[in-house]
Amino acid sequence: MKMVVAATGLIVALLGSGVMGPAVAQAPASVEPPRRVVFLCDRGQTITVSFDGGTATLSAGDKVARLERQPVASGIHYKGDGHELRGAGPEIAWTGPDTATRTCRDQEWAMRQPRIQEPVTGLAGTSWTLVHFQSSDDSIGKVVPPNVERYTLRFAADGSAALQLDCNRAMARWEAKPSSSSGGALTMTAGAMTRAMCGPGAMDTRIARDLTSMRSYTLSGGRLAIALEADAGIYLWAPAPGDR
Repeated sequence: MKMVVAATGLIVALLGSGVMGPAVAQAPASVEPPRRVVFLCDRGQTITVSFDGGTATLSAGDKVARLERQPVASGIHYKGDGHELRGAGPEIAWTGPDTATRTCRDQEWAMRQPRIQEPVTGLAGTSWTLVHFQSSDDSIGKVVPPNVERYTLRFAADGSAALQLDCNRAMARWEAKPSSSSGGALTMTAGAMTRAMCGPGAMDTRIARDLTSMRSYTLSGGRLAIALEADAGIYLWAPAPGDR
């Protein structure tokens, strides 16, 4: 019995002296402090994300969504309410309920990057031929005017635009504010136009009228889509023969 007590006392003494190694303390789990980030995204959209532990609150306009953190080897991955965020560092990919994925950059970081702040106009010096007009009204649908090849649009680098609208010609002013390399906001101001009477089905006067309603553009697959305000429709253009 005395030997057992002595051995126990020896072990306690060795532990206390550090001979058998110091006791290892359990390190507290690191908790990322809450943070709020404003992201600038493609297509001129802005979202605000508040990260707090294992959740993130995403605000896009008047819509708010709650996302849960997902397992990921590196970077971030949050998902919930039809939204998903993936990425690392100042850049993330945001997929919304419309299934479209947009590239977003931390606004504070982006504003410090001269390359991102430089205006880029992908329309200057380009020429286009009308393909069709797609109305958001199902009763109208897709419209292709007669002599569609006679509808052209050229963006000059000085901010002027020249249009051939069937049997008429028109001038306009344009200004683009790209939000990415593939699109952004577009403003058109109508100028002078000839007033010849074109044939039935011509869209000369309609396009001339819609110039001031054009609000954004998208370059995709070598084509140009110009959207009207209030989702009224989209004009689709293909590169003019000389620009192909």
